[in-house]
Amino acid sequence: MRLPPRLALCLCLVIAQGCRTRPETPAAETPMTPTNTARPLAQATPEALEMEFGRPQATACNCFSPNPSATDGWVCATPRFGAYLLALTWAPNFCPGHPDKEQCEKLPGSFGATHLTLHGLWPQFNDAEAEQQQCTYPAYCGGLCECRSGAAPAKCFPDPATIPDTMGTYGPGFVTDNFFLANHEWTKHGSCTGMDSRSYFSSTIEALLSLPGDQGTPALLTDNVGKSVALDALRSAFGESGSVVFRCDDRCNLAEVGACFGVGAQGKPTTRIPCPRNVTDSSSNSCMGSGSQPRCPTVKVQAVKDDGPTPPATCGQPGQGPACTRDDTCRTQGFVRCAKSGCCTTVPKR
Repeated sequence: MRLPPRLALCLCLVIAQGCRTRPETPAAETPMTPTNTARPLAQATPEALEMEFGRPQATACNCFSPNPSATDGWVCATPRFGAYLLALTWAPNFCPGHPDKEQCEKLPGSFGATHLTLHGLWPQFNDAEAEQQQCTYPAYCGGLCECRSGAAPAKCFPDPATIPDTMGTYGPGFVTDNFFLANHEWTKHGSCTGMDSRSYFSSTIEALLSLPGDQGTPALLTDNVGKSVALDALRSAFGESGSVVFRCDDRCNLAEVGACFGVGAQGKPTTRIPCPRNVTDSSSNSCMGSGSQPRCPTVKVQAVKDDGPTPPATCGQPGQGPACTRDDTCRTQGFVRCAKSGCCTTVPKR
């Protein structure tokens, strides 16, 4: 039966109105991709790799986004960690390769010429935690993942007023070159400790001063500057030999000392503990090496201006630009000046 045209039109209008008022089924929400507190080294993007003590590691942040340029909403957690590694520098070995550093220009006659100085206090996973996390230490925690870049915002840096006055003696790199080391160490390592910056810097100094000898440096070192000492004797001089590691350069010159501490209330370091295997088996312990016998059975304790490592033939360290001979060459390329190293630098001269 064929409907009259007017009736057919009315029926169409009624059906159309019903279609418009029918509630639409909401689209299913896209499930959120779970974030991890660590990422295996093999899966980390190049910009996420960090070099510390010569060890490339994927930092244990949960800010690894599928899109490396995405930063909004990716906040780093503060994972649990079972140890601290107190990293100490032997400046007469460090400075020949970094002559443009302000602390190195002032090294002769200073505390650091004959004593260990602070590099940093680093949260460290114990071996069980490292196996679970697939990396050996946390870094850039508490929302500071964006601080990894060279153009880090001001929020990344600690208030210089929180740095103890004694840091100028025990950790000159923290208060020179526009607080370079304080900015780096607090952002990368201190942010994962659960302490504020004032407590972190104070705890770093306290850990140093708890070590044997004169203000954290055993007499075996201070009495043998410019000479050589047996690695076994050096290990014994620090006591609790399983809690200390030594890094040597290719010529068995002492470069750094690392001491392992436990973690106590409010994240502060406690007493010395045996170093995790991921520390003792790393380049942090390169004086010993990976064999059954020490790579460097005898370690040289360099003096200032001693025959140290040759400065790099090419410029490319963090903050360095191309090779130079004049300041204006660097300024035209966006750098501040030509440093003593023969490389352009972003660090102003005070």
